[in-house]
This record gives sequence, C-alpha cells and structure tokens, in this order.
Amino acid sequence: YQRARLAMERLGIDQESLENIYQEILPEQLNIDKEVTEENRFGQGSDKLTWFWRVNGAKNSQKDAWMNEFYRVNWLKAKARWNRWEEELSLVQHEMGWTVATKPGHQPYAYRQVLMWKAFVTEAEEKFNDKLLIIT
Repeated sequence: YQRARLAMERLGIDQESLENIYQEILPEQLNIDKEVTEENRFGQGSDKLTWFWRVNGAKNSQKDAWMNEFYRVNWLKAKARWNRWEEELSLVQHEMGWTVATKPGHQPYAYRQVLMWKAFVTEAEEKFNDKLLIIT
C-alpha cells in the first residue's frame, strides 16, 4: 500500500485525494484490534477505529451514519457482555453462600462413603475367603 501510495504521489495525484482517500498508514495504526483479542478489557469506550477500517475511509467518518451503526452494535455487544458478567457474579455469590450453608451436609456424605468402603471390604473378604493363601 505504501509503495502504491508513493507511486501515485510521484505521478502527481492531487493532494486532496492523497490526504482524504489514500491516507498514509502509520505504524501505530497497524496494531491488532483489542476488541478481538481482549474483548472484556477496561476502557474500550475511548477506542476509535483506524481510518482504513471505517466504511468510507474518510477522516471524519467517526460521525458517519454507518459508523454510528457500527458503534451502536459494538456498544450493545459490550452491554450484553456486562449483563452476562453481572449474572455470573450473582450466581457465583449465591453458590458460595449455598456451599457455606450446606457445610454440615459434608459429614453425612463422608459417613456414607465410609460405610460404602466398609461394605466393599466385607464383600471382598467373603468372596475371597476360601481363595486366600495364608503363608506362615
């Protein structure tokens, strides 16, 4: 892109087209969109798309109707993520409360486990009693 832009500049393209349509791509504009890599990060509200990602590529297209629609959809996606996280937080807090409230339930479970393993031992002794080889 940069070579093609430089070639057009050398061929005498008008300055207005060069500044508005074929803008220079700066190294800081080539970063990966954080919306894709870190969609739950803090501070997304101040993000602006680089000019070549915008619908019409114009410098002021942040005000463009298509871009307004893009940002509106993006905002709705962020709001949905926020709502899911709020719901998840509520569920985890309730689960933590339920775990603490049902702590005495661990003792009966452990007692049932002890009884089950004792039953396994008894059954194994009965089944293998006549098959055991006692070495003295």
